[in-house]
Amino acid sequence: MKKSRFLLFFVVCLVLPLAAAQAVLSFGWFSDKTNNKGQWLTEELLLLPAVAEKQHWRLAYLTADTSCDMRCEEAAYLQQQVYQALGRKQDYLALWQLGAATAPAVAQQALPAGAEAYSGQLVLVDRHGLGLLSYPVALERELNVQTGKAILADLNKLLKYERGL
Repeated sequence: MKKSRFLLFFVVCLVLPLAAAQAVLSFGWFSDKTNNKGQWLTEELLLLPAVAEKQHWRLAYLTADTSCDMRCEEAAYLQQQVYQALGRKQDYLALWQLGAATAPAVAQQALPAGAEAYSGQLVLVDRHGLGLLSYPVALERELNVQTGKAILADLNKLLKYERGL
């Protein structure tokens, strides 16, 4: 009799957590919200070559335009503001522009294949050259201030995780 009671107790201990997890998911009690402010890229996109130096996070503006229009200038301004706001962590970020237009004070490279879908956006790129998060660039400076704060929050979080804290 004791063996059957032990077996019943063992089965209940196995099934009960699974049933509770299924109930939480089925009734929508679980919040699947993320902490990041940017939009995750939907596919793996290699934007820049891999680097081993200290500036391994890169903030790249992607554009398919041939001239630097108002949005391009706003993106360059936004990049500089994020860079300045990093303070002592500036050594970990490099600013890039991918595309045909030329903006002042940033490194440039041609727009890679498959990146046209993210034209007109800022993309946070890791040390391996993979795009991670994208942020829209608006023509109004007030909206770009909010975008800059979102980029800064995500970048600070990534820098913190990278240090292991």
